[in-house]
Amino acid sequence: MCSSLALIRRNMRRLLVAAMLILATTSLTIPVLAAGADSDYIKFLENLDADRAWNIVNDLAGDRFEGRRTGTPGADLASLYVANYFSSIGLKPAGPDGTYRASFKAPLCQLKRLPTLALVDANGNTLQTLVYKKDFYMRQCSGGGNYSGDVVFAGYGITAKELSYDDYAGISVSGKFAIAIAGTPPSDKFSRTDYGTWYSKADNAQSHGAVGLIIVDSPVSPTENYIELWSGGWWDQKGFTLLRGSIDMADLLLKDQGVTLSSVQQEINQDLKPESFALSKRLRISAEAVSTETATGYNVLGYIPGSDPAASKRVVVIGAHYDHGGIDVDGSILRGANDDASGTAVMMEIARVFAAGVRPKWSVVFAAWAGEEEGLVGSKAYVNHPYFPLGGTIAYLNLDMVGAGQGLLCEISQAHADLFATMTESRQELNISLNVESPSGDSDHASFEDRDVPNLMLIYWPDNVYHTSRDIPDHVSKEHLLETARLTALMALKLSQAAITAMTLTTEVITTTSTFQTTTLQTTTLQTTTIPQTRTSTTTSPISTPGGLPTEIIGIIVVLILVGAVVVVYFLRRNE
Repeated sequence: MCSSLALIRRNMRRLLVAAMLILATTSLTIPVLAAGADSDYIKFLENLDADRAWNIVNDLAGDRFEGRRTGTPGADLASLYVANYFSSIGLKPAGPDGTYRASFKAPLCQLKRLPTLALVDANGNTLQTLVYKKDFYMRQCSGGGNYSGDVVFAGYGITAKELSYDDYAGISVSGKFAIAIAGTPPSDKFSRTDYGTWYSKADNAQSHGAVGLIIVDSPVSPTENYIELWSGGWWDQKGFTLLRGSIDMADLLLKDQGVTLSSVQQEINQDLKPESFALSKRLRISAEAVSTETATGYNVLGYIPGSDPAASKRVVVIGAHYDHGGIDVDGSILRGANDDASGTAVMMEIARVFAAGVRPKWSVVFAAWAGEEEGLVGSKAYVNHPYFPLGGTIAYLNLDMVGAGQGLLCEISQAHADLFATMTESRQELNISLNVESPSGDSDHASFEDRDVPNLMLIYWPDNVYHTSRDIPDHVSKEHLLETARLTALMALKLSQAAITAMTLTTEVITTTSTFQTTTLQTTTLQTTTIPQTRTSTTTSPISTPGGLPTEIIGIIVVLILVGAVVVVYFLRRNE
């Protein structure tokens, strides 16, 4: 009988040790399953609110921010608006000295008055006045002045000796205006060159001695709103005027030659040979422009710290540019609702729900860039002086023009295999139709690509009111905003290996009224804007394990069983 009792006791000890091991393993496994389950991630995405995102778009595109041109008071106020929002939802600042805003120097060009362009005779008498934004458009980063010049048609305005093609061969444009067609001739030999860009054409015309260049729309492939399209980018050349011209204006200048722009273009395209000649027309331009290379712009940066001890070196960045074109010289506001208040709003909405209900393993940075329209100046400033090491940046997710357009496009290099796989998996889980292309280099993801940081951009393209005064909030689709937010947030959850801490968020109301002191503005008070906000509630539904019980209850049960098992083993050994 004693030997039987001893045997029972030994078996009980073995069973208890086995049970302890199983329970310990289960207690470690359950939270991992809960945190990593894609079903929980997808359920959490239900907290994203398209109305909130659209309201931010409406705010940023409002009159008080004056088009958010980098280096202007409107953009400075917009940076304060974003910084105040980051503070209100509890993001930690990722700027210098514990602030949200990181300053940098940016170029700023502005026309001081409405430019005039007219056909004149040899004595300077006006024959016909051309209309701004109907017949022509002047780049803000263009040399001013008051001068006249003869006009020369220069084909596509290309000099490519290595391709045996030169539109300037046999003509002189010294001291004259050159006219060139947008784009390149339809030949594969031009497909991998930049000869079709405005800056290549402008540099070439200037190198041949022209005082100005008018790049006219292509009759073969006309661009919608060509004359109205605002142009950013830095190109400050004193004494050289860069204009865009309509097809009708080009036909007016070509009329005395008995040809049209379309007929000349067709001849060039057919033979792939230049067709350039002097015109019997003379133009007079009058414009006044100012420029600086040292305007102050602000990136706005906040983050959620990761739970891992190494999180200070590992980070996922979600970014969008909040700057746009400012106020045009004719007084119209280039509001940039889609470009890129939409991307900024989606980024801010993701930040809101992450701050309230997510605990990432790796830190997540939310970035609002300025200077994108001037040549990616803000994002370049960040990669040159990053808050987190670029070598530990897991991925950069760029959002540009995500509120309107014909189809959602993802620009990503297949060289970023892990990010490509995450993107593919996420869009399949959400059943989102997505076109995928190689990076173009036209937005802030290019700054990260240049530093070999895995990156992608989401954009709806094309958008027919891009860079015009008709890019207003009513142009922005809430459905587009939500679709982009869901896809971006899911990728960020996966990449940061986040745990969901609150599956359902409750609504509170906060305001964005606050006062900031900056080096470029006196104390500036933002107008009050009510923004719905979410916080964790005591009635929030807890995370459930695959078995259905909340993880908090499972944890309590596991602890109680382990304590009980230890007590039983202790008394069994004592009674032996």
